Amino acid sequence: TATPYTEEGFNSTKQEYFTGLGEYDISEADLREIFRYDLLRTKVSEEITKDIAAEQEQVWARHILVADEATAKTVLERLNNGEDFAKLAAELSTDTSNSAQGGDLGWFGREKMVTPFSDAAFALGIGEISQPVKTDFGYHIIQVLGHEVRPLSAEDLQAAKDQAFADWLSGLREE
Repeated sequence: TATPYTEEGFNSTKQEYFTGLGEYDISEADLREIFRYDLLRTKVSEEITKDIAAEQEQVWARHILVADEATAKTVLERLNNGEDFAKLAAELSTDTSNSAQGGDLGWFGREKMVTPFSDAAFALGIGEISQPVKTDFGYHIIQVLGHEVRPLSAEDLQAAKDQAFADWLSGLREE
C-alpha cells in the first residue's frame, strides 16, 4: 500500500535537510544556486549537443601487434602465404588483451584508436589486410572484418556529447 506523504511531512523533511546542511556551512540559498547552475549547464549542454549523431561509421577489425617493422613484414608475408590470421595473432601478437581472440578488436569508431591505426583501418575494405602500421605501441598488421554505420552505445553517445560540450567551452574560453 502507498504511504501517504503530506505537504507537511515534505516540508518537515526539507527543513531537516537544510538544517543538516548547516554542518557543512551550506545555506539553503547556496544549495538552490548550485541546483540552478546545474540546471542551466544541463540545458546549455543539451542545446549544444543536440545534433550529435547517435550513430557513427565504425569498423570491425583485428590486428597483430609486434615490436618492429621487420617482424611485421614477416607476419605480412606469412599471411600472404595463406597462414591463418587468428593463429598468427595468438602466436605472435604482443597485445595480450586480444591475442587469444585472434587479435579481434570488435567494432570501434575513429576516435577509439590512435590516429595512424584508425586512418589505416578505415581506409581498408572488408577482408583487406594492411601494410605494417607504426604507432607508439609498435607495428600493427590490421585486417578489417566489417565496415558500417552503427548505433553508439549509451556510454559512447554520452562521451561524444561530453567531449563536444567540453570543446565548445574551450572555444569560448579561448575567445
